[in-house]
Amino acid sequence: MPNDQLKKVVQWLILQGRVESQRDLAAQLGYQESSFSQIVNGHVPLSNKFLGRLCMLEPRINRQWVLQGEGDMLNDDHVQIEALPVDDEKAVFYSENAKGAKFYKKGDRLFMTVRHVPYACFGQFANESDRLDPNDEEWTEETYEVDRVARGHYLSFEVKGDSMDTGDRNSFEAGDRVLVRELERPYWRDTIRFRERPFWVVVFDSSVLIKQLIAQDQKNGTLTFHSLNPSPEYADFTLCENDIRALYYVIKKKPKEVTF
Repeated sequence: MPNDQLKKVVQWLILQGRVESQRDLAAQLGYQESSFSQIVNGHVPLSNKFLGRLCMLEPRINRQWVLQGEGDMLNDDHVQIEALPVDDEKAVFYSENAKGAKFYKKGDRLFMTVRHVPYACFGQFANESDRLDPNDEEWTEETYEVDRVARGHYLSFEVKGDSMDTGDRNSFEAGDRVLVRELERPYWRDTIRFRERPFWVVVFDSSVLIKQLIAQDQKNGTLTFHSLNPSPEYADFTLCENDIRALYYVIKKKPKEVTF
């Protein structure tokens, strides 16, 4: 018979933004959608392997509740209070997505804490990996106010240089920090909605640049980037997708702190 508790867990994970759909959850747990559906509908018994993967995705899930309906869906001992740099007050831990972004609530406000890259946009790319993989000794964290719990791989970068600085509030000044989300390589060949998401952090060769994406040539597999600063030294440039190591679109900016 169907496992009603498991169905409620699936619905809760979708509502929390941890996964987009039952199909997405199946993929994150390593199952085909058809196999996952058989488990949810009770055609296949729940296994320790399945429950282990589910609890790794969301450690607060109560295994006994899923199996037998005993207790509550979430284990209270996983909910904790942590101090965050948000008005010097404490915020309540709320959730964590599959990529490690942590969400906290303070009243009606929601905050996301992500890993902050220890080298600046427009600076040296100090990691030989194709991705920005954290070194715990160097990477710190940064917190941004957000409007919802979201899935995906998020990072924080600091802006360096003046190529994107025009002096107005919509440009990027050295010292600003930006919250970005990775656009994974399989999606690069799709139409990139750069008019909706104009600003990007692009990683290529040994550079990490923040730029405006202004054109995509899907036939030739190229992207063209633009600097907001009109100085002739910051000319537009085009990159072949094969030469790009990573792409992140800017979600929001946190202006640099001003001291007097």
